[in-house]
Amino acid sequence: MFRTVEALPRVGILGGTFNPVHNGHLRLAVEVGEALGLERVLLTPCASPPHKTHNGLLPFELRVAFLREAVRGIPLLEVSTLEGELDGPSYTWASLSERHRRGGTCADPDACPLPPPAERPFFMMGAESFSALHTWRRGMELPKLGHLVMVPRGGEDRSVFRASIRRYWPGSLPDDDRADEAVYQRETVALAGNEAGGGHCTFLPVPRLDISSTFIRRRWCEGRSLSGLIPEAVLELMHRERATLDELWKG
Repeated sequence: MFRTVEALPRVGILGGTFNPVHNGHLRLAVEVGEALGLERVLLTPCASPPHKTHNGLLPFELRVAFLREAVRGIPLLEVSTLEGELDGPSYTWASLSERHRRGGTCADPDACPLPPPAERPFFMMGAESFSALHTWRRGMELPKLGHLVMVPRGGEDRSVFRASIRRYWPGSLPDDDRADEAVYQRETVALAGNEAGGGHCTFLPVPRLDISSTFIRRRWCEGRSLSGLIPEAVLELMHRERATLDELWKG
């Protein structure tokens, strides 16, 4: 028996391998959550990333444990283990469909009516992922299930955002950009075409910490300090799991 969805909270989703989670992830989630007025942001680790090698990937349960320690004491942030409960590669379309199904509208994801735009979550992604949506499973249709939020890194302006929208959802933007518009200004675009299902995309520049999981793993393997880069509670757990980390990251 499925409950009827009445008024869903404004929810954001930040996915990734989180191998491991670091302060850059946390700050990004908080900044976007506050900028969009979200009630909560779900940090959603993928169990089996379809676009990345599994070499050096920590077990899903361990990455979840790190995440739970990381969000402790940050009310806006929660951890979702949804992708660990699904079979096969962790495709965003599959996880958003399952999330919608569990919302209570129907039992069969393929038969579910689209969630109305007001009930769709906000799915965060970087410019590199946004410009590569054509390589994702049903990437052009993702706005049917979640509004896309492109968060640029330093030096990336709206030209990447707008070029991708013109490529994927023609007719959503005028042919010529206004020369007097600020290139780092927030912008939301209502997407044209049936594939978008009435969804929209937002270009959202927010302050970011220049930290990557690759950088964290390299420093770990070099025996260098990670203080200030990772929450202390996560760092303590990493040291307790040193044998696993060393085997996968140094092997």
